[in-house]
Amino acid sequence: MSSLETNKIVGAVLVAGMALLVSGIVADKLVEPQVSHTAVAALPEGEGGEVPQPEPAALEPVSGLLASADVAAGATVFKKCATCHTAEKGGAAKVGPNLWNIVGGKHAHMEGFAYSDPMKALADKEWSYEELNAFLAAPKTHIPGTKMTFPGLKKVADRAAVIAYLRTLADSPAPLPDQAAIDAANAAAKAAAGSAEAPATETPTATDAGTAATTEPAASGTAETTAAPAEPAAAEPTQQATATGGGDIAALLATADAAQGKAVAKKCAACHNFEKDGPNKIGPNLWDIVGAKHAHKEDFKYSDAIKGMADKEWTYAELDAFLTAPKQYAPGTKLAFPGIKKPEDRAALLAYLRSLSDSPKPLP
Repeated sequence: MSSLETNKIVGAVLVAGMALLVSGIVADKLVEPQVSHTAVAALPEGEGGEVPQPEPAALEPVSGLLASADVAAGATVFKKCATCHTAEKGGAAKVGPNLWNIVGGKHAHMEGFAYSDPMKALADKEWSYEELNAFLAAPKTHIPGTKMTFPGLKKVADRAAVIAYLRTLADSPAPLPDQAAIDAANAAAKAAAGSAEAPATETPTATDAGTAATTEPAASGTAETTAAPAEPAAAEPTQQATATGGGDIAALLATADAAQGKAVAKKCAACHNFEKDGPNKIGPNLWDIVGAKHAHKEDFKYSDAIKGMADKEWTYAELDAFLTAPKQYAPGTKLAFPGIKKPEDRAALLAYLRSLSDSPKPLP
């Protein structure tokens, strides 16, 4: 191929490229691109052109939930905190302070711990139930500048459970909120929400028949048989006739599975020791409880309610009635556990408790 023909081909290619470039520029000038404005319309701007953020939902109070909160579940939730906190009495600080006796304690309750400046500013403020609720929901929102990096517990049930568990971590657990405190917390939440509607969580009053057990937290933290401490503020020592447990406990015990009862007893293990000569915990040791006196442990500080029945025997029927509804059976008991509603579960637990003895008591 001659050089003349090669030049012609190259020239043609250049001319075509120039034509394409020019046509593109002209097209851009003549046709305005279509831009969707839908997304912009969906995001109204606030002052200064900033897109406003949605208001955070009003914080749900926990005061009315603590009576029925699952302390065992709270102990599980607390595992999220265990990386940074110890909880045993006299425990050392880790990244965060030890949390023994935190409920009702001061914000900067652990001497020698290097609290953040915002926490130091609140040093003498009490960790009330609702104060803990707000902090656990969103630490950095409640106390801006805190060193705590945990994002918070979004579910109110989780917060109630872990607070109920924290309450048990004390020699003398703080009293549970009374109805006046519950009403005040609900009213504050209602006001914060700016709504005329009542809070979603309704709580029974302390005088509801058969439901007194719901005025204290469930499981772990009691001085009696399964859960949390602190007696009702106005409780007077009372001796009451045996309540009906429900179901033929004698018949159920004949076929009850002690192994199943041992599994049921895990609900009690946070507060009670089951070993022979084992120490008391928040509640008394339960070795050889069947057939023993109501206040069977000399070294345990029982509530006035149980002291009033000190010499009464824990028969199968009495234990069944107590386990059905502790606070109905013994108003004023420190035991906050709401009770075991299934007769089969109670029978299994009683069969297991019966086995905790060198000489198990005869079945009824």
